[in-house]
Amino acid sequence: MITKELGTPSKYLQPVDSFTKRTLDDKLEEVSYIPESHIRIWYNNIPVGYDTHWHDALEVIICMENQYTVIANTKTYTLNVGDILFIPPHIPHEIIANTNGIRFVCLFNIDMLQEFRDYKTMNPIFMEAYLCNATVCPDIYQYIYSSFMNIIDIYFSNPIMWETKIFSMLINIFSSIGSNYFQNSSSELLTTSDHKSREYYEKISYLLNYIDSNYAEEITLEQAASYIGFSKYHFTRLFKQYTNSTFYDYLCHKRVQSAQLLLATNTPITNIAFQTGFNNMTTFCRCFKKITNCTPTEYRNKFRNEEVK
Repeated sequence: MITKELGTPSKYLQPVDSFTKRTLDDKLEEVSYIPESHIRIWYNNIPVGYDTHWHDALEVIICMENQYTVIANTKTYTLNVGDILFIPPHIPHEIIANTNGIRFVCLFNIDMLQEFRDYKTMNPIFMEAYLCNATVCPDIYQYIYSSFMNIIDIYFSNPIMWETKIFSMLINIFSSIGSNYFQNSSSELLTTSDHKSREYYEKISYLLNYIDSNYAEEITLEQAASYIGFSKYHFTRLFKQYTNSTFYDYLCHKRVQSAQLLLATNTPITNIAFQTGFNNMTTFCRCFKKITNCTPTEYRNKFRNEEVK
């Protein structure tokens, strides 16, 4: 049966009596979860897109029919049937749907997960949107796809303990992504003993958590290497193998991500530069443009549709 209002199959109607539409404050979306929960999943077959916006929820888009185009930060993702796109919290994104199609849009409040050390260790994976399909993630794709189909079934059937069941599956999904990433992060790690591989994981994990909490402070490569007990040269090679980024590029990316959030406020741009760890405006603007393809001022004007200096 199809509802007259939204063209949504009855099995995918929201499991709540009230329906809350999207709420936007400039580009910031206030996500409407099911009351007293941390989850909202939409069946979406509307052939219209969504302008650039951001929110503090994890968004997962699963393409079920035709194609769907998503622009997250500066990267464009064309989703084909079966593709799954993870858009981490706070990443500006735009959704383009010029043709009829079907997709599920899942929104999760993952504040609790973001406190886990293991989740912070996955920061290199989720610095940008994460595309999962059979080509990119052959070892784990089928498991992740099946898990989300189960999550969707649980959400719309709304059994007892539905939210706990969904979050237990979501945690397992993140665990499979993180384990797969680390196991395939470098040929050197794969050829070391299990003991040495675990040692590398633990040390890099500690460092990434340290950066996550202290990116606004001055952290040199030498200090980072010393923090986990490696020589500068061994650290440089190992960090690149695990994060697919140099230490300074990674640190810059973390700082720019924080600056992007602050640029959605009225905080003066000069203050933002220093609050996020940059010691001068020249470095801030250079790093910001390298990652976002625009200056901080251009980003603020574009994101807020107003000129704030």
